[in-house]
Amino acid sequence: MNIFNIVKTVAVASSVAFVFANNALAQSTVLVVDQARVIQTSDVGQHVSRQVVSIGKQMDAEVKAQLAPITTERDKLMVELKNMSVEALKARPDLQQRAKTYQEGQQKVELEIKYKQTELQITEKKALQKISVSLEAILKAIIDEKKADILLDRSAVIYTSATADITDEVLSRLNAQLQTVPVVRERMPRKPLPPQQASRPAQ
Repeated sequence: MNIFNIVKTVAVASSVAFVFANNALAQSTVLVVDQARVIQTSDVGQHVSRQVVSIGKQMDAEVKAQLAPITTERDKLMVELKNMSVEALKARPDLQQRAKTYQEGQQKVELEIKYKQTELQITEKKALQKISVSLEAILKAIIDEKKADILLDRSAVIYTSATADITDEVLSRLNAQLQTVPVVRERMPRKPLPPQQASRPAQ
């Protein structure tokens, strides 16, 4: 078989597969849902969003309170060290210790910010998982009612007809069933700074 015949055979096979797939879809009941819009615009989704924002603001306030004395100490050190030579600084172990303490405090705040960012992400994720339980039950009920064979997310579809899109129906049912879920702030155990990082000399 020459190369032309091979290409022709592959093309025919691909065409047959495409027609078969189209026929299979044509004989199936396909539904489409925009899950992102359901969660974002639902009553419970907006509730979670407001709670997460509130927790985030609380975290910001905690960081600012922790950072305030460190910032004050930094400003004092800058004034005292402004015109001091390296030789003069070597003769002031008290200033060296204060500079080291300041740097350690700064590093702890930076680490605390990373902890809080992770905690906020986990808090939101767990709250959304609670919504997903109800959403999954609603989707299953609609699939059974409409005797659908396939359910696709809107993000995976280029075009869908109004009759196939069940987003509004899903949103309506979710709003009727669920307005709020507990949004519990997650707290991770803190670990001390690594010795080599905590003992790093001030710049």
